Amino acid sequence: MSVIYFLVLIGVLVVIHEFGHFIAAKLLGFKVMRFSLGFGQPLLRIRGPETEYQLALFPLGGYVRILGEDPDDGIPDALAARAWSSKPIWQRLIVVFAGPFANFCLPIAIYFVTFAGDTELPAAVVGDVLHDTPADRAGIEPGDEIISIDGDGTRYWHDVEQTVHNNIGSELRFKLRRAGRSIERFVTPIEYRRRNLDGPSSRHGHIGITQAPFLPQVGVIDSSSPAGRAGLRTGDLILSVDGSAIDNWRELQSMLGTQARRMNITYVRGKRYSALGVTLLEPKHAELITKAEHDSSGKRRTIHGLAPAEMFVASVEEESPVDLAGLRPGDLVTRLDEKPVRHWMVLKRMLQGQPDREWKLSWQRSVGGKVVDMSGAFTQVLRSVSDEYGNRSQLLVFGAHSNFERGEGTMVSIDGPIRYAASRAVEHGGEAIGVMASSFFSVLRGQAPSDELGGPIMMFRVASVSGAKGWEALFLLIALVSISVGLINLLPIPVLDGGHILIFVVEAIWRRPLAMRTRERINVIGLALIAVITILALSNDVVRYIM
Repeated sequence: MSVIYFLVLIGVLVVIHEFGHFIAAKLLGFKVMRFSLGFGQPLLRIRGPETEYQLALFPLGGYVRILGEDPDDGIPDALAARAWSSKPIWQRLIVVFAGPFANFCLPIAIYFVTFAGDTELPAAVVGDVLHDTPADRAGIEPGDEIISIDGDGTRYWHDVEQTVHNNIGSELRFKLRRAGRSIERFVTPIEYRRRNLDGPSSRHGHIGITQAPFLPQVGVIDSSSPAGRAGLRTGDLILSVDGSAIDNWRELQSMLGTQARRMNITYVRGKRYSALGVTLLEPKHAELITKAEHDSSGKRRTIHGLAPAEMFVASVEEESPVDLAGLRPGDLVTRLDEKPVRHWMVLKRMLQGQPDREWKLSWQRSVGGKVVDMSGAFTQVLRSVSDEYGNRSQLLVFGAHSNFERGEGTMVSIDGPIRYAASRAVEHGGEAIGVMASSFFSVLRGQAPSDELGGPIMMFRVASVSGAKGWEALFLLIALVSISVGLINLLPIPVLDGGHILIFVVEAIWRRPLAMRTRERINVIGLALIAVITILALSNDVVRYIM
């Protein structure tokens, strides 16, 4: 099957690229002599009314032959007006550019089919609100439905994210629906920066809301606390308190209240059955007796011993920065640089914003039945990792991992699925082209390592891995590779489409065609450059997959 996946990958890319040249030539009246998929000895030929269609032995490419491209072509007088050299330069430019353009259109078509299969999307309904964020301070609550932002309708969560991201520092008017009534809140998105590993940082806006709620999954660090004495353990998921269903962490906090009282709790605990390879949930009951006390500032608080499970460390990578700092599985992370952290996603966001600085992490640990406050300093490190495709990349390593469940946010049916699929396909395709173009030219400028280039062995490997995941994964890969093919063909290297475009531009400026001897020399240079790139790609393949 790996060979079939590879042939599908190559075949689709060749067909779409050459079809771009072919259809443009036909529409502009060029005489197309042959449309060939592959090079070398023909395996199959079909003669049409004026074009010969051919399947050749070697599938790694193809070509469209137009009358007059070869100087040795004999051009009948009746077809002289349709010959390559007889057409104006702007038409020849369109024909040459149509190949890469088709490569850029293919991903949009693939994404359209992918998005057209969606029937539901995350709704613009607040799943949860992070503590001490703009949304929290503005009074937005979990369950609020965001009707509009500054008058613009927001049916989907994606609409909310885009508006917040594009309006950092600007006050936004949120129209919400809560418990059947409409209310308004004014929120100003704040900025956080994410440092990329190659140096520059990217700006992101947020107000502190999530689409998925934080489940009431608890952790217990103090076995002598009310929760510990009641038999609750880290990872338990609370279902109800005194018969009232609990859906998220905030509801649990509200039920715990500020008054000392006795409450009946229903919860589930995962039990691992190694022989079956599954974890089953066991329903349990507990009687939790909380107590109240006043802190040093005189504020009344409830002592219950429950903390969010997400801030408990599930695992620590050996020899990682936090492992060397002393963090261990089961510890409860409390502060980063003396600032309280209540969510793992906030912790990771802070670390990503400044990846090369030293941090101080604080945590609690149960030692001999007592809770001990501990801390340590660490600096994140870069490690080289290989993905399932064999590609190596640099990964920023912190070293600690949490293990908690996120709830499911509200979903809503798509209004106008065809319109939605078309707009999302264009948006997603444009983003993919922009990202790949940036990465591609970073390699050309020497800002990224040249070992990121790959050849036929790499294409065979990625086609095999993607195909094994299913046809959808394979065609999503084809979409990305098609963009790469389009970018490569636009390079101003003779024998590539970009080289032809460059020659046409020069001829348009000089207002006369280049001499045949000059063209031959340019083609030799182009072939030499292509040979160098091919050798580099093949050597990378050998190092990546064979050595």
